[in-house]
Amino acid sequence: MPDSAVLLADILNITRVMRERALDSDWDGVREKEAYRQTLIERCFPLTSAVANPDQVADSIQEIIELDRSVMSLAVLAREEIEESFAKLKLGRQATGSYTSVEIGR
Repeated sequence: MPDSAVLLADILNITRVMRERALDSDWDGVREKEAYRQTLIERCFPLTSAVANPDQVADSIQEIIELDRSVMSLAVLAREEIEESFAKLKLGRQATGSYTSVEIGR
């Protein structure tokens, strides 16, 4: 089994890829990477032994947290865009329905 430093580096790299995919609106890709990343997180934490470079570990964890926040913010924005698109679609359908009922009533 890889040591915690290797697992943490892998987790950080996967998180970076997740953010890139989120920037590209590849949400299936984000979910795929998150599922794999979760297995690594479960193997890595809690840290059961002392780490060689605690400052580097802390920096990596902080970067992972910041990248996660970025991905979550991008997901919220994407969800809001989808909700807005659905609202416009619903309004268009209502308008079409109203027009159709007026035409049928003639």
